[in-house]
Amino acid sequence: MAKNDYKARVDETIKMHGNRIDEVEYVYIGFRKNGEHEDYHRAVTRADYERVAATIQKPTLPFDKFIKVLRPFMMGAFAHDDIPEAFRLLDADHSGTIDIGELAAFMPAIVPNSNPYILLHHIQQVDKNNDFKLNLEEFTALIHRGIGRDITLGRL
Repeated sequence: MAKNDYKARVDETIKMHGNRIDEVEYVYIGFRKNGEHEDYHRAVTRADYERVAATIQKPTLPFDKFIKVLRPFMMGAFAHDDIPEAFRLLDADHSGTIDIGELAAFMPAIVPNSNPYILLHHIQQVDKNNDFKLNLEEFTALIHRGIGRDITLGRL
C-alpha cells in the first residue's frame, strides 16, 4: 500500500482527579483512500490497572510509568518526542537495550495472557542485529511502524 493511501487520527483523553491521572483513553481511526476505515479504542483506568497488576505474578510498571510507555505505543509517530522516555522506563537494567523480559513488564495489564515469547515475533520485525533486544533506534522503528499499537491492542 502506498504511504499516501492511508491516513490516521489518534485522539488521547486524560482524566484527572486532582493532580493525579486516573484514566487514559485512546481512539485510533485509520482511513484508507478507498473509504474504508478501522477504529480501535483502548482505555485504562488507574483502579483497573492496579487491580490487574496486583494479581499478576510478574513485575509490572507502576501506573504513572505505564501510561508514559503506553502513550507512544498507542499514538505511534504522533508521540515521537515521548519515545526516548518510554525506552528509558522499559530499560530496567539500564543496558541501553530492551529485552523480552523488560518489554513483558509492560504487557500484563494490557494483554494479561500474553507470553513473553509471543513478543519475539514483533521484536524480530525491527531487530536489525538479531540480538533479540531493541536499542533506541529499533524501538523507535517498532513505534513508528505501528507494531507497538498492535501489541497493546492484543494483536499478537
